[in-house]
Amino acid sequence: MLSFHTQYRPLTSRPYLSNQTYTEYPPGQALKPYIVCYWEVAEPENGGNVLVIPDTCVDLIITVNHTRQKITGRLCGIQDFSYVTEEIRERGERISSFAVRFHFWAVHLFLNLDFRELYNQVLDVELVRKEWLDVFEPFFYVHGTEERIRIIENFLMSRLDSGRIDPNLFNSFQQILGSCGTQSVKEICRYSCVSQRQLERLFLQQVGISIKRTSSLVRYQNVWRDVIRSEQFGIQDAVYRYGYADQAHLLKEFKRFHGVTPEQAKKIALSSR
Repeated sequence: MLSFHTQYRPLTSRPYLSNQTYTEYPPGQALKPYIVCYWEVAEPENGGNVLVIPDTCVDLIITVNHTRQKITGRLCGIQDFSYVTEEIRERGERISSFAVRFHFWAVHLFLNLDFRELYNQVLDVELVRKEWLDVFEPFFYVHGTEERIRIIENFLMSRLDSGRIDPNLFNSFQQILGSCGTQSVKEICRYSCVSQRQLERLFLQQVGISIKRTSSLVRYQNVWRDVIRSEQFGIQDAVYRYGYADQAHLLKEFKRFHGVTPEQAKKIALSSR
């Protein structure tokens, strides 16, 4: 049984958010090593602006337009930049969304795809797996969250292929997570006993991004965790802990991924507490 999820839990820009419009739910025990959470949105008539940051995850989002009787699905791949969403809908439309947030190391166990196609992309599920929309059709008629989770978990368990676990790839995941993203590519390859060329190919196919970029995002997420959980973020301690050259290096990388400074990011997060 994989245990990476006990070492690492990625955070969104608003990790404390839980209200009548947005709620997260934990997966069942069997799926915890693979799924960060399920999340559900009962969207208001006028969509709001939300800062989306690189969380190292892939999201499968099922959107039900109850007014138009239409169901759509989207696959949101790993991203390495932040952006602000802005959604505008016709007045009076009733829309809800239910989503699965996959850990980066696990999504390829459910979906046989070259994940380079999903890097910084949002694809219609119909273009990737047309038959999946038939599985989600009951969402039209089921309004209880527990029933939606039951449907999606049955579907995910039927898709899980643990035979696709590559020991070399998962050894490298262990090194990245265990070191909080601070190990070099050479160190990761040496531990995994695989050539850099071969391991890079596995990462691009099964994760969608390079070894170095995966490590950088994991390191950034660990810094973000420290920022949000510390009463007073010790930047110099973080520079030492995560192997940055200096404070300027840490701040530059954090802002490159998050879009704002650590102080501004924490303010955004606490505003939805």
